[in-house]
Amino acid sequence: MLSEYAHEQTQSINRELREIAHSRPRYERPVPEGRSRIGALLRGLAFTPAKATPGPGGRPAGVVIRPATGADASAVERLAEASERRTPSGLVLVAEVDDHVVAALPVEERYVLTDLWRPTGDVVQLLELRSEQLRAAHLEKVA
Repeated sequence: MLSEYAHEQTQSINRELREIAHSRPRYERPVPEGRSRIGALLRGLAFTPAKATPGPGGRPAGVVIRPATGADASAVERLAEASERRTPSGLVLVAEVDDHVVAALPVEERYVLTDLWRPTGDVVQLLELRSEQLRAAHLEKVA
């Protein structure tokens, strides 16, 4: 009797964890009513990205999202080394903040390379958005 209950609960938790793993993270998403306590616990443990702070003079830093060029190779390698990942190949988007490359995102792969010494949460979200736009445009061309 107890083992059946434990088995059902384990299956329920596994389903919820798979659902959470397949959903795209939304850092400021409200928790809907009726969600499980485990899902709420996992969302509570997730780190929210650091927000960029205004630069000198109180104005926000200039951010540029663009495809990486050959001149960005050393910066992308530095980010890969800092993130303990391999250097990406193919189309790579980079985020520049005040003329410094602080994050990179390979479009075909699903990982982000970031500068560990600067707040990059905002620019990572911009990189992901641009990457999704490029993937959607590519799918429209193919279809």
